[in-house]
Amino acid sequence: MADAVRTDGSHSSVKQVFIILLGIALAGVMVFLGLWQMHVFQAQQDGSTQARINEPVITWAEAPEKADVMAQYGRRITITGTFQPSTTTLVGTSWPVRVATGVKLTSGETVAVVRGQLSKGQRIPTPPRGTVTMTGVLAASESDDDHRDTQMPVAVLPSLRLEVLTQTWPQPLVPATLTLDDKNARAQGLTPAQPVLPKGDGGERNRGYALQWWVFAIFTVAMSIAFARAVGKSKA
Repeated sequence: MADAVRTDGSHSSVKQVFIILLGIALAGVMVFLGLWQMHVFQAQQDGSTQARINEPVITWAEAPEKADVMAQYGRRITITGTFQPSTTTLVGTSWPVRVATGVKLTSGETVAVVRGQLSKGQRIPTPPRGTVTMTGVLAASESDDDHRDTQMPVAVLPSLRLEVLTQTWPQPLVPATLTLDDKNARAQGLTPAQPVLPKGDGGERNRGYALQWWVFAIFTVAMSIAFARAVGKSKA
C-alpha cells in the first residue's frame, strides 16, 4: 500500500514538473513572438524612413506654404541662404548635443538648420559666411523631452521646438527643421547628426501586439503553476 502511495506521488511530481516546463516553454515562444513583432515593425519603419530620404532632392527657391512643408517631412531639401550666427543654439539632453543655427533664405524666411553634433568641451565652429547652398533632411518641430541630464547647462535646449525658437529668432520662421547631411556637417567641422523624424503610423498598434504576446506568456506560466498545484492536490 505504501509503495502504491509513493508511486502515485512520484507520478504526480513528474506531471507537475512536466506541466510547469511546458508552460515555461510556451511562454518562451510567446516572448519570442513579441520580440519578433517589434523587430519586424522597426525594420519596416526604418526601411520606410530610408526610402523617403532616398527620394529625389527637392530644391526650395522659397519656403512653400505650411501644408506643403509638412508634406515634405523626411525628404532631402536643398536650400540657399545666409547663416544668422546670433541664433546658434545647442540642443540635447546629454552630450554630444546638436548645433542649430538659423538660416535666412533668399526669399526672407528663416529655417532652423541642425549643422551637426558637438562633443563636450568642443568649441562651436563659426558658421560659413555669405550665401550658402546646403542639403539636409527636413523634419517637424520636436516634442518636449523631459529626460534631461541635470548636469546639462541651462542654455542647452532639451529638444528643437519651434515654438521656443520663435521667441527669439527672426520671423517668419519656416515650420520645419533641416538636419544637414554628412558632407555638409563635416564641412562645418561637426559630426553629422541624425534627423529626428516622427514615428510611422502603426507604432502603438504594433507595440500593443507585442505586449499582448508578453501578457499571454505571463498568463501561461501562471496557469501552468495553477494546474501543477491542482494535480498535486488531487493526488494528496
